[in-house]
Amino acid sequence: MVRLSFLELAIVVASIFLPTTKAVDTTVGASFHARDQSINFALNIPQGDDNNDLYFTIVAPSVSTWIAVGMGSDKMKDSLIFMAYSDSSGKNVTLSPRRSSGNIEPSYTKNITVEVLPGTRISEGNYTVNAMCKNCRSWKGGSIDPTNIAAKFIYATGPGGNLKSNSLTADIKRHDLYGAFTMDLTKAFGVKGVPVIQFADSTGTVQIKDNSDRDFAPPAHAVLMIMAFIGLMPLAVMVLRTLNSPKWHGVVQTASALVALIGMGVGIKAGMQYNRTKHFNSIHQIFGIIVIVAMMCQFVIGFLHHRMFTKTQLPTKLAHVHIWLGRVVIPAGIANGFIGFPLALNPKYNLALLACVLLVVVLAGPFAFWRFRRNVSKKNATQEPTGYQAQPWTRSEAQSDINLNQMDYQQQRNYPSIYRGPVQGRDFV
Repeated sequence: MVRLSFLELAIVVASIFLPTTKAVDTTVGASFHARDQSINFALNIPQGDDNNDLYFTIVAPSVSTWIAVGMGSDKMKDSLIFMAYSDSSGKNVTLSPRRSSGNIEPSYTKNITVEVLPGTRISEGNYTVNAMCKNCRSWKGGSIDPTNIAAKFIYATGPGGNLKSNSLTADIKRHDLYGAFTMDLTKAFGVKGVPVIQFADSTGTVQIKDNSDRDFAPPAHAVLMIMAFIGLMPLAVMVLRTLNSPKWHGVVQTASALVALIGMGVGIKAGMQYNRTKHFNSIHQIFGIIVIVAMMCQFVIGFLHHRMFTKTQLPTKLAHVHIWLGRVVIPAGIANGFIGFPLALNPKYNLALLACVLLVVVLAGPFAFWRFRRNVSKKNATQEPTGYQAQPWTRSEAQSDINLNQMDYQQQRNYPSIYRGPVQGRDFV
């Protein structure tokens, strides 16, 4: 006796009692069930159909933001991919035919026509996709042969999230799970109609790949840039102003530049995987390149200033350029981070970024107050009056209002001429 899981039983019952206003013909086709139950697929090839149409059903848990099955290859390249995700209502499905040139996000193709059939919906925690692909046994870069007993297919499911879109070109995140299988297409022939998934019989179907996946590049890019602009660059300022150490200021500044360059490289690699970033024309990418260029200029100017100062021991005009570039680069880099998280489809992480910024502000607050007080003290010291305007009672150091040394009594230079020379009797007139 064959035992069915709750998900499988729900699918069977749903296929019998479809809550639709329009009937749909069902038939038997070849079926595939992923070992981890992440996706179920059935294919029907209408016997004697000269239009080369295909009918298929995809069922998968709706915890994934998207689900997909591709045919024609065991790799993404040249596969024809049927991708489904929630529509804007959250109750129905958007079905998007896509193609990919490699291991990157598939792009919508308008050359393939798919028709969503009755019974397609999101209910009871599952996607159910019933569809017909018109005249799609061949496409640019690939095809399927109905006589192939080991035709290659791929499948994938996206991570959790909140993707709801009616657009056929909706942006997606990288898959969480993916795999490949082969199917005996001779067992997919039958009467034209939506194939019912046969959980008890998947004869002729073999799973050949089953992998989990994590997209490490975008989070690595974010962490490196946060380290550079919120951690190391402010630290370089504090090292110079508190320790008065140009050496360690230069070390930390160099580290921040290297981390930012590595972060930019990781970001470029991540951007090449997605349709929304592969052309490098988003605001985050353009502004980010400008910020990195400015950061490198600031680093070089600071290095040149230090070399000139060590030779002459005199201030240079480059110092002010270095300082003001830093004052621009740090907030610009932070602002670009707030633009980047929505681009990565992770706007919620802007709250974490804001928390990091506030933490640095709180930690740097006492330092800023101390430096302000020190600058005020220096300014007051340089503005103390001298000469005839001197007011010794207002000076910070205690001074005597009588200083006999200033009279220079020994050398007789500071008192009137009548008193110069040896002491003798004086004539009075």
